[in-house]
Amino acid sequence: MAGTTDLISLPEIAELAGVQRPVVTTWRRRYPGFPAPVQTDRGRPLFKAHEVVDWLVDTGRAERRSIEPDLRLHVLSCLALQTGAPSGAGRRRALTPQELVSLTTALICLHHLDDEPLRPDGYTDRHVVEALRERAAEADWDDELLRSEIEALPPDAAWLAGVVDELIEAAWGTAQAYERVLAARHRFGVPQLYEDAVVPQLARLMVELSGVREHADLHGLVQVADPHAGTGDLLMAARQALGEHEPVMFAAEADPLLARLARRRLVVHGVSRGSWQLDIAAGRPSGSPAADVVLLRLPYQPAEARTDLDPFAELVEVTKALAPGQTAVVFGPAELLVGALPPYRPAARSRNELLATGRVEAVVQLPGGVMPFRPGYQSALWVLRHEETPEWQGRVLLADISDRPLTDRVVEDLVVDVATWRREGHRPDQHLRAYASQVRIADLTVPRRPLTARRPATLRELAYDGRVTVAELADTEAELDRLADPRRRLRTHVAARDEIHRAPTKSIAALVRDGHLALLKGSRIAADHVGTDGHIRVIGPPELAAGARIGARRIDRAVFAQRYPRARLTEPGDVLVTVTPRLRAYRDEQGFSVVDYPTRVLRIRPDGRDQFTPRVLEALVNAVQKQRPNGAVRAATRLADLQVPLLPTADVARLDALLAAMEARRNLARRELDLLDDLGRRAVAGLTDGTLTITEGPPLAGPPPS
Repeated sequence: MAGTTDLISLPEIAELAGVQRPVVTTWRRRYPGFPAPVQTDRGRPLFKAHEVVDWLVDTGRAERRSIEPDLRLHVLSCLALQTGAPSGAGRRRALTPQELVSLTTALICLHHLDDEPLRPDGYTDRHVVEALRERAAEADWDDELLRSEIEALPPDAAWLAGVVDELIEAAWGTAQAYERVLAARHRFGVPQLYEDAVVPQLARLMVELSGVREHADLHGLVQVADPHAGTGDLLMAARQALGEHEPVMFAAEADPLLARLARRRLVVHGVSRGSWQLDIAAGRPSGSPAADVVLLRLPYQPAEARTDLDPFAELVEVTKALAPGQTAVVFGPAELLVGALPPYRPAARSRNELLATGRVEAVVQLPGGVMPFRPGYQSALWVLRHEETPEWQGRVLLADISDRPLTDRVVEDLVVDVATWRREGHRPDQHLRAYASQVRIADLTVPRRPLTARRPATLRELAYDGRVTVAELADTEAELDRLADPRRRLRTHVAARDEIHRAPTKSIAALVRDGHLALLKGSRIAADHVGTDGHIRVIGPPELAAGARIGARRIDRAVFAQRYPRARLTEPGDVLVTVTPRLRAYRDEQGFSVVDYPTRVLRIRPDGRDQFTPRVLEALVNAVQKQRPNGAVRAATRLADLQVPLLPTADVARLDALLAAMEARRNLARRELDLLDDLGRRAVAGLTDGTLTITEGPPLAGPPPS
């Protein structure tokens, strides 16, 4: 590695280690063995990358097997952003980011084809480049994959072969190394690599909706077409879904850089060269009219250019080419595929004509963010299929998942919804659907009608008939009546003092020094380890200061034990405190929770039990008037410096009893509100889905008429 490619900054160390940026600063301050910076760049300290990797591995903060490939990618991304670097005598020719990506992937593919090191021991730089050109001419004589790229390799670029060799070795194979490069495509400064890329869940959804695996299982062979292949994301998703089946693939891509990248990707992943054809051209690939599955991404157009856009002419041609049992899945702008189109737009007429053919099986409105480079792009899917089932003609399946992230579970449920609707071997009336509803096509072709439908009831809701719902609502009414009974009167027993005596205060730091309290840190929990399912509650600023429900965020017990061995759970009665975004305390009555940084824990020690109880400590901290001014980065007072009032022991006991009584009354009020919300929600749902009705009866309780 030459120049500054073997140097790494603090943010890059954090990305490499999978932690947040402040953690690295803490490591530098706390551990003397952390590598020292070797130089600075405009005030930024830079470190030897290999020294940092060794320290992370030696201290158990990373595994070499997983971190070494990321280090090689860091080197390559640094090279992509440099204009040149010194090399022996003089300067070597700068490679553009496009050239670097093309050469890197071409070298990985060459290594895959002949299974030889790219830079053998004992070769000089000039001999390395000459040998690579000879090997490329032999392995790719017709220049479909890599010959042009490697013949253009500069004479002084043998260093790149060494870096790619290290990347392949660290990634444990050419296919893994190739995918590592594409996973980091956004770091190379080549926009066409990532501007139209989609998330893996969308690629999987399109492939599974197409029924590619089922077709291969039934016929033994499947032909897949992708008219706008890009870097081959959809083709690779199809390849993965097929498992042991060998596909026949037809594809086209107008950008030569992307087309050759996709060709090399197919070869590296073991798709034999006789099983695919990828044209460098715009439009449908040759051979695709016979394809069993078509995966079509409509090219992105800005909103102002979609006014006169009519993509349905292309979809009509795709639909006409479908033979019985063949499928096309189309990804495009929601404005055109599901939006309420004015009747004067050509796309409105074309869409209605395509719907009337009966070949549109399903229409799915997707959530935002499925194209990471264009997070505001609203998109949708059409599933076109030639299915000879006249009994179910005249209807289409509509699904709207725009209000939820496209998770693996959502993908699975949606695929089941579509696959079990009217395809061979299934009947629509024999399956419940999680997201999709069948709708008459005639109801969708009226002007300005969006292709959306109300989500069907969930499986759990449909498992209950109206009689069960009525019985449960009767129980809810009875519990509400019990809660409305006269309650014991609440008395605070407060009285005015003859003279004002302010309670003395002491800082939390002083209380810790005196042995009354313990102040414990929270743990930095990665966002991708937290979800709605899990064994352990995660409590932090969202719950304490932003109104999130306690218990909504959870972490799996095994993940917590494996990834956070130094973290500790709370004990019953611990008081959790955050100053970000505002000061707020919460008493964890149950305990056994994970505290999410920057939240901290106040634990009452035995010597402090006369001075505090968990309820009293929570109330005293929440009573402190400390807010962060607008525009300020930090709170006005550190938590350790916060002044906590010290009450007389007798007042502490009485205040605790008062707070307990208030909490009991508050819990009753919350329970009543929850029951009222549930009662209203279920009554409205029953009336709208036709399982309930409201009969005549005595006047309902409510506010007097005005």
